[in-house]
Amino acid sequence: MNQLQHIKNNKDNLISRAQIVKSMREFFWSKNFTEVETPNIVALPGQEPYLSPMSLKISDENKKQYQAYLHTSPEYAMKKMLAGGFDNIFSICKCFRDNESFGGLHNPEFTMIEWYRTEVDFYKIMDDVEDLIQNLKLKIQNKNSKFQIPNSKFFEKIHMRDLWKKYAGIDLDEYLEKEKMFTLCVERGFNPDKDEKYEDLFYRIFLNEIEPKLKDPVIIHHYPAQMAALAKLSDEDNRYAERFEVYVNGMEIANAFSELTDEEEQRKRLVEEKELRKELGKPRKTSSRGVDVFEIDEDFIEAVGELPKCAGIALGVDRLVQVFLSCQNIDDVLVLPASIILSPDHLTT
Repeated sequence: MNQLQHIKNNKDNLISRAQIVKSMREFFWSKNFTEVETPNIVALPGQEPYLSPMSLKISDENKKQYQAYLHTSPEYAMKKMLAGGFDNIFSICKCFRDNESFGGLHNPEFTMIEWYRTEVDFYKIMDDVEDLIQNLKLKIQNKNSKFQIPNSKFFEKIHMRDLWKKYAGIDLDEYLEKEKMFTLCVERGFNPDKDEKYEDLFYRIFLNEIEPKLKDPVIIHHYPAQMAALAKLSDEDNRYAERFEVYVNGMEIANAFSELTDEEEQRKRLVEEKELRKELGKPRKTSSRGVDVFEIDEDFIEAVGELPKCAGIALGVDRLVQVFLSCQNIDDVLVLPASIILSPDHLTT
């Protein structure tokens, strides 16, 4: 398919998308949020072990080259703004991730909305998610009959431990250590490598036995502590962190935290993630993907130490549009997705 034909075929979806984005902005403006812009180009990307930033070489007027990256999210910059005195802020921006599939639920370039509130925890962000979805439903469903909004106003809210018990019959409290999770994966018929990390083992069960059963809108909260490097630990049970994800129609659309504000703890966790990136960069039987290793952003560490109590969320705009329009392929809600732009038919050698 050529580029012009793709745009013609998806014109209605793209108009609907514009309505959604406009309404999202109006929602946050009405809540007295400040819309902010952060740089797409950064010197040091985040340390998330399973994300691959896109690398750039940038030259100044004297032809001196600098190593840079396209950001995978505006999170670090927005937290620096919070530390600098900003209160409730939001950003709708492009994000970039390498080694992503073309189509389905992924595109290397995608749109994210992130918002942060000060002096709240992640429960207030849960309220924001519900209010935003309901607001979009009320504002746009009468304008466009294509929208398929979830019937219920409210999302089910469930602790990760209870979710595992409900759908897999597993007491997650008993499997919060790597060795025990490894044994569980073997018992459930998976074939994990002995060097797999806890998160990999966790998702072997979650993605196969739990996620396919998530049909109704749900907010899953309190992830195991080792799976939330930027989140505050729960005051009630420090084996879990104040992190939640949002699922609609079985699709994960958002990830949120009560933000960590301990500078030294943040440094410790990022050092651990940097070491994990080094491990993932080594050749393995199960993966040939290389993982780059970056220095830690010391300005971010400093900012964490000056953060107020706060909570924030990253929500995929493209995926939310997919949900509302019942589109199975993200390509159908993008003007020109990577699968079209980078098609061999449109490239010359």
